[in-house]
Amino acid sequence: MKAYRWCSIGLATLIAFFASVVIVYAFAEEPLGFRDPATGIVYEGVISTIHDDLTYALAIAAGFSVTDSRKLQIYNQLVDSEHISGTAYTNCGGSFNTAPTAASVCGAGPWPNVVWPQYSSMYDTNTCATSRFGVYSPFFHFPHRLGPLGQRDIGALHDWAWGITQTLRGYEAYAWGKAGELTVFSASCRYTRTTEIVTSITDTGIPPGTLQAFATYLHSLADSYSHQDCIAAMDALGMPWPTHTTLTLTECLYHPNTMTATDVHGREFFTYTDSARTDAAIGAVYAELVSRSLRYEGQYYPVSLGVTLTQLTGTPTLSQALSNFVHTWDYNHPSDRRAYADAIAAAALAQRMPIRRAYMPVLLR
Repeated sequence: MKAYRWCSIGLATLIAFFASVVIVYAFAEEPLGFRDPATGIVYEGVISTIHDDLTYALAIAAGFSVTDSRKLQIYNQLVDSEHISGTAYTNCGGSFNTAPTAASVCGAGPWPNVVWPQYSSMYDTNTCATSRFGVYSPFFHFPHRLGPLGQRDIGALHDWAWGITQTLRGYEAYAWGKAGELTVFSASCRYTRTTEIVTSITDTGIPPGTLQAFATYLHSLADSYSHQDCIAAMDALGMPWPTHTTLTLTECLYHPNTMTATDVHGREFFTYTDSARTDAAIGAVYAELVSRSLRYEGQYYPVSLGVTLTQLTGTPTLSQALSNFVHTWDYNHPSDRRAYADAIAAAALAQRMPIRRAYMPVLLR
């Protein structure tokens, strides 16, 4: 197993530049509670209308049943949420490897600060494998899709989600700081190691090849577009793993406690240039859903992007409707996006056609 040790950068300017790092959010959580697709009850909290509401609409259009579309929606959002308060929905059924000690990785200390992972912010430090605060956070939330690390990240997730492999190989991220070193980029010691995240059902609670695994992959795939510029910027600086910063690296600048319509993720809606990333992400996710539907669980023919949704106001094509979802409203209007995603799903439900699968008889000699 190959591991990489990252110690002090040695450049005071870089340390100052990266004095603060923030929690991972891709396609920013919006001021809109989780709506249970089974009951319609809205629970307190925040969700992403792309990971949550639009996933259901895309799954319906791709030909999945209502039940399977809801499963894809819920497990996509759970990659961020871990556990949705007030419900039984959780993906925290996994486990973690024993963490290395700072002394074994960094040498003589003292190392008083465990900078990463941020255990105190996790719902469950023993089971929530996809947590934004855990050791697998950069793997699930800042995955490389492009370049030499694309196969390591998105490629591995793809193969696990499709059941091509039964194990998911990724990497863990750790950081320790000396006195006064409280952030990832000010920490004197950063460390990653390759690991098998999934070796059986008990490791994440998500069996490989299942719709739950596929929804997890779809989330990471979308995040790979949302974080694409930040990932490239961090790679260019030689950082051991990509993440956001609250300082001045434009591609990664983000303040999750004061989210706005003009920050790095707010601009992924409406008419900002950054919204092109959202269009690309939705296109990639829909293509994967269509492929999965046709090959395995789909019960209806997928709706082509060029097909007119006759029951949707304005009768747009599906492609135009998805563009409307992204570009009509800014970040501050999640309720409008939710309502429009509902309308897309209803229109697709009304006109899709069931698949009549033909099964050839087995010929016995």
